[in-house]
Amino acid sequence: MFVKAGLAHIGGLQISSFDVIYVCPSHSELGTLIFRRRHAPPRRALFIDLPKDPKHGTIERIRDALDPLRHSDDWLP
Repeated sequence: MFVKAGLAHIGGLQISSFDVIYVCPSHSELGTLIFRRRHAPPRRALFIDLPKDPKHGTIERIRDALDPLRHSDDWLP
């Protein structure tokens, strides 16, 4: 399962629903891996489209939206 969402639309998503998360530049299909659940095949993927000029701290905002209590330690540096 692959889900593609804009940065503004990830608020209702749950981190437990995905095995991998990528961020993609605006209008691109290529992304950078920012989350990978250990011990799980990457069957459920979320691709987040970034705005044309992403602000500093965008990855932190994504983490806060998807994992506000920081339950997962599978975030990549």
